[in-house]
Amino acid sequence: MLFFFAGIRTVRAQNLENFITVTDSIPINLDNAYHLSSISIIPFTEHIKLRGKILDRNQYSISYGNALISLSDTLAYSIFDTLFVSYKALKIRLKKEYRRRSLVIKYDAEAGDSIKIVKSEGGLLSSESIFGSNIQKSGTLVRGFTVGTNRDLTVNSGLRLQISGKLSRDIEIVAALTDENSPIQPEGNTERLEELDKVYIEVRHPNAVGTFGDYDLTERIGEFGRLDRKLQGLKGEFIFPNINGTAAVAGSRGKFNTNQIMGEDGVQGPYRLSGINNERNIIIIAGSERVYVDGEEMKRGENNQYTIEYSNAEITFTPNKLITSASRITIDFEYTDRQYQRNFFGSNIKSNFFDNKLNIKIAYAQEGDDPDNPIDFILSDEEKQILEQAGDDREKAVRSGVVLVSPDSTGRRIGTYIQKDTVINGDSMRYYIYSPGDSNAVYNVSFTFVGDGKGDYTKESLGNYQFVGIDQGSYLPIVYIPTPQLVQFGNIVLEAEPWEDVLFSLEFAGSAWDKNRFSDLDKNDDYGHARNLTLTVKPKPVGIGNLSLGKIGFSLRERFIQDRFKSLDRIGDIEFNRQYNTSADLKENEELREFGLDLIPVEEITINSKYGYLKKGDQLKSNRFYNKTNLFKENEYSASNIIDYVSTKRATNNTDW
Repeated sequence: MLFFFAGIRTVRAQNLENFITVTDSIPINLDNAYHLSSISIIPFTEHIKLRGKILDRNQYSISYGNALISLSDTLAYSIFDTLFVSYKALKIRLKKEYRRRSLVIKYDAEAGDSIKIVKSEGGLLSSESIFGSNIQKSGTLVRGFTVGTNRDLTVNSGLRLQISGKLSRDIEIVAALTDENSPIQPEGNTERLEELDKVYIEVRHPNAVGTFGDYDLTERIGEFGRLDRKLQGLKGEFIFPNINGTAAVAGSRGKFNTNQIMGEDGVQGPYRLSGINNERNIIIIAGSERVYVDGEEMKRGENNQYTIEYSNAEITFTPNKLITSASRITIDFEYTDRQYQRNFFGSNIKSNFFDNKLNIKIAYAQEGDDPDNPIDFILSDEEKQILEQAGDDREKAVRSGVVLVSPDSTGRRIGTYIQKDTVINGDSMRYYIYSPGDSNAVYNVSFTFVGDGKGDYTKESLGNYQFVGIDQGSYLPIVYIPTPQLVQFGNIVLEAEPWEDVLFSLEFAGSAWDKNRFSDLDKNDDYGHARNLTLTVKPKPVGIGNLSLGKIGFSLRERFIQDRFKSLDRIGDIEFNRQYNTSADLKENEELREFGLDLIPVEEITINSKYGYLKKGDQLKSNRFYNKTNLFKENEYSASNIIDYVSTKRATNNTDW
């Protein structure tokens, strides 16, 4: 049974059409409780008549919220009297009481007594009255408990609900809600993932779409405006014949990163993934990974090419994809390091003109950490001051990992490391020896992985690190203070087809990358830009007189990326670095020029040739010559020949392959 009560404290001048006058006649009862029929009584508009006399306000009390009147004990009346109450109420269609069943008293002739039975009030409140008759609903609700000899009693619950159908002629809803009280992510050993805790609601209209909850945002605005994110929040889209757009406001579940790994002979895994700064303690966002081997995308699953442990950030390849020392493994993924809450905002608009001959696309997005919302740590005033003075230099945003242990009740300091002083190459330095139980071990030391060949210690076992010499190890006795970052990105793309089969594209992009939101230093290098220009002429018949030369097409491309430019996702082809014999670690201004020629002398022969020139500052220059010839005739023969030659000049050496 469901009750609605409404009360209004003040009434101002309003349209009288919004009010109605209600009169209730209520017999006197012994409970001295008189319920009014309306749920929206306008205060101080009531008139109560008893025995032909209007009662004063001190002769009764009224609760507007509960629509309930009681009479004063000093008032004279009898059980045979009737109250007449008139008042003004809001004109609304809500009923005071909704119920599916009611308890009624009925005389049973066989039993010779009155009995109470349940009477159905069909049609008043049902699932159809809430959702409508065009909505399909399904789901499960689970309740249980777990108890053991070594654990307390815990209650387990789970809800899974699916809704789909039309709310009206033009509005359609699709919803999937799951709620499991388990924080673990789904396993990465199947092709399809089923997340345990997810809310997804989508409301569709022919001209608009609204999405609420957990959703995947995938956008392709030019070459620089690629975006794949798993978000939690709101997304809205509007769709009209010549213009459409998207806006998203959400919490970002992770950071984007790319790992490039060289395979090992006979080692299928596990291969460990790391964060942007070589962090090892990361959690991969389930389903966010894209795995490539030799440029070919792999499928997840024990019956496919790989499995992945999201919590341990480890990937293992199945026997369906054998890994060798020549295997080039590239993995794009999102991860969380449990440092700061992350927020995302993105919007774009696309429009076309002149019968789709001209297209304009504009996009803006920003993604960053909230410096006021750390997750698994608390910043001290001293650490905030270190961040303010560190600027963009992560190596300055550190504190010592060495802590002198406080004395116990007996005055002893019981630690795990001994401090030693030494001289190396004429310089005095200190190092630490793992020796728990030693009376001189009065320090506890936290070590951080800083990269192979960049540290002084190696990890022997859990908590045990050994000093091996300057830059001979991978760990240092320091702790990096997490720096909150913010990336803003925007681009505009113009695409035109001035003539048939002639395509022209121009893209400009800019970014602002604040590497430390606590610091105002080093702001001059936050901004970067990029541009991309392409011209494509599709293969068209060419001839001299009556002599046909087949079809000829060509393409031109010029791209520039400033070293300070920061995109939100991958730029370009997965095998780009291999194609031009370069490295993603080389941070220089990049200039790329490509010329392509497509020849189809006869239908059975296709020749694709390309020349490319890549320059990265003064550190690298690459010239690439590529040719692919295909011979194909359906159901008869098929052959292919590829020639790929790259000549690279670096500051230190030259290579050809």
